Amino acid sequence: MNNQLYIASESGHAVPAISINESFREREVSPSQARPRGDSAAFFFLCLFTIAVYARPEDIFPSLSQLHLTFLCGLCAGLAYVAAHLSANAHFLWSRELRLILLLSAWYVAGLPFALWRGGSFQVLTQAWLKTLVIFFLLTQTLVTLDRIRRLLWSIILCELVVTALSIARPSSSMWIGERMHGVNLGILGWNFLGIAAAVTIPYIAALSVAQRSLIKSSLLAGTFLSMMWMLGLTASRSGFMSVVFSLAVTWLLIFRGSARGRIVGVGLAAIMLISISMAPKVFWERLRTLWDTPEITTSEVAASANESKEDHLTALTQSIQYTFEHPVFGLGLGNFDIASGTDVGQPSAWRGTHNTFTQVSSEAGIPALLLFVALLVTSIRSMKRIGGALAPSSEGVELRLMARATLASLISFGFGAFFAHIAYEYYLFYSVAIAVGIQQVARATQPVTITDNLPSHSEATAVTWA
Repeated sequence: MNNQLYIASESGHAVPAISINESFREREVSPSQARPRGDSAAFFFLCLFTIAVYARPEDIFPSLSQLHLTFLCGLCAGLAYVAAHLSANAHFLWSRELRLILLLSAWYVAGLPFALWRGGSFQVLTQAWLKTLVIFFLLTQTLVTLDRIRRLLWSIILCELVVTALSIARPSSSMWIGERMHGVNLGILGWNFLGIAAAVTIPYIAALSVAQRSLIKSSLLAGTFLSMMWMLGLTASRSGFMSVVFSLAVTWLLIFRGSARGRIVGVGLAAIMLISISMAPKVFWERLRTLWDTPEITTSEVAASANESKEDHLTALTQSIQYTFEHPVFGLGLGNFDIASGTDVGQPSAWRGTHNTFTQVSSEAGIPALLLFVALLVTSIRSMKRIGGALAPSSEGVELRLMARATLASLISFGFGAFFAHIAYEYYLFYSVAIAVGIQQVARATQPVTITDNLPSHSEATAVTWA
């Protein structure tokens, strides 16, 4: 007896194994290899959009404002993705996070008829939220490789380096509010927003520093962190400083302490922060001191202004909670909190935001919207926690696990910083969530699946026998 493998067909003839090996081949490929990717143009324009949002070149070169760069890049990214999808070069990718954000969007739309000022709510929905939704969708569809995630992060980091370095080097070109610098950027890297942007980015700076060995890239990462911390001192933002300290603590727990190189990088970043903060102006220290000094102790004009700001924030928080319970289903309407607070007080100066992202959502869109918003954040945190501790110790797995932990730290840092700013409709959270979705795509792609070519049908082979 030989050990030749035969397959018996319905006609009764035995087919030798050598004959079916020619028509039956089995190969292992990853899902990312099995799915064609022709969305490179869409991803390219998304990177340009990211640069336009973070760097805001029109603030540095006013003549560029006529080009409407964010709209142009976003439109090109959308059209490129649609073209790739129609040509079957890109497949639609569902995720739990995408479903949650679509449900949140639907709730925002459902609340329009009940808004205090329908026109203003519609404007926020179409001009702010819709942009965030579209960019989030495109990011979740195109961030399908680890290399793309790196490129997107480098786009953000280099923008932060350029904007903060220019603000420091050209103080006369920056906006100032009293003794506090706003910076050359009037968008999400300005003033109080800088601290949250830095807190969300620091974990990625840490992960990239630990993962790669390039001296040039390490210098750029260190320079970005130094520049952001230096400008943070010039903005004299208390909430920004607390967000950065919190982010560094979380980053140490999740990234730095896991390796000797990580601990070295962590000590280096801590030293950079101490050096940059030591150069902070007097206004920074006076405002920071109000966190623990009572109003009776602080007598300077700066401290008095800081205490007044703190009281205003507490008042806004109380009002937002009150409005939440008065309008628990659909809220006041998107962007309507400042109108309601100003109307109640009867003073234009009272037209202010909630200074809290969570109560911004609850007061302007209702408790169901808050639950969806929190569910989005928690879902991403749980998935990154799972991937950060479950990947195999391969070369790609180690870097992906490191990136998952950085995203986990970024999301947690956002959750902390969101208590001090109203940024529910901005890009901060949704870039990190989109990166989390991308990491999940890459993690699934590391698990090979079997694809069978020319598999014999049941009528061609019904039994396998050994002869």
